[in-house]
Amino acid sequence: MSEKNTTDEIDFTSKSSFQNLMNKAKRKQTVKYFIITTITTIFLLAVIYIGSQQILEKRRADDKSGNYSLIHGANTHQGSASPSDSNLFSYTEEITYVKQIGDRVILWDTDSVTTPLFGKRWINENGSETKIFSEREKRYVNFNQLNGEREIEFYFPQLTYSYLPNEITAATELGNNKIVEVALSFKKPLTLHEASKILGTNNVNWLWVDTSTDAQVKEYKKEALMKENERNAITQGGGYAYGFGVLDSDFQIGGLYFLNIIKKLSLEDGNHQNKVKKLANSINEESSPKVSDIRISGAVVTGTPKELERFNNIDIIRASLIGATVDIY
Repeated sequence: MSEKNTTDEIDFTSKSSFQNLMNKAKRKQTVKYFIITTITTIFLLAVIYIGSQQILEKRRADDKSGNYSLIHGANTHQGSASPSDSNLFSYTEEITYVKQIGDRVILWDTDSVTTPLFGKRWINENGSETKIFSEREKRYVNFNQLNGEREIEFYFPQLTYSYLPNEITAATELGNNKIVEVALSFKKPLTLHEASKILGTNNVNWLWVDTSTDAQVKEYKKEALMKENERNAITQGGGYAYGFGVLDSDFQIGGLYFLNIIKKLSLEDGNHQNKVKKLANSINEESSPKVSDIRISGAVVTGTPKELERFNNIDIIRASLIGATVDIY
């Protein structure tokens, strides 16, 4: 056998059939790697997504900041929550706040609350008030933009005012088909026992807790000098007031519930932790507040004009403002 024939037989890799076979094998290997990589990537993304959603859901479930609405906002409470945006790193939901007048529930406010995968929740308060000066009522009146109803306000017992509204009389003169909400402001802060004895419990829905410190009162008095010249009084807006609903027609039970919520929120690493700690100190800065430490500077009452008549001649009431009104039928 010649040397040339021997070389031709050995150099079989140059044959086209072999090259085709090798290319085919490479293509199969590439497809195989692609399929494995794709499946692995999809699996990992699914695991990450499911894991992140579970973490977000647990964070939402563990977060107790919704309890804040039980002590903040006059005569309102949290309503429904519905998702508005969800992704791998956060979950955003729309929170509604409602006010119950008689057997009617009124949408009062909304917030956008975002729960991130890491870090604290953040709240975008949408706000729903518009302020207009009323010549007839001689004051600025806040209206709720969502429903057109009046926003209630409280007058601080520690401040002097050139004008104090007395709208409880007007409330009692409305038609009998109405249920009316009225905010009462007192001449001085009262203990729960004193408030219960003077007001009674019928038609009393919510109590405004006095949380003003001496330093805050001094600032209010300075600010009041300018505001009075602008015919704009320093008041506590109902949406920012601290207080609690009357439970089982008993002010003491409501007060205990109020303090328990403050205690829980102050122990949690949430958005409202610092606020409630300051709130607790304003009630009793020397120790954990007790029910006997709570002072009430106002109340929210609701009822028909006839039911509200009994509040007309209570001497402790310094000012009164009509809030939401609804028709019985």
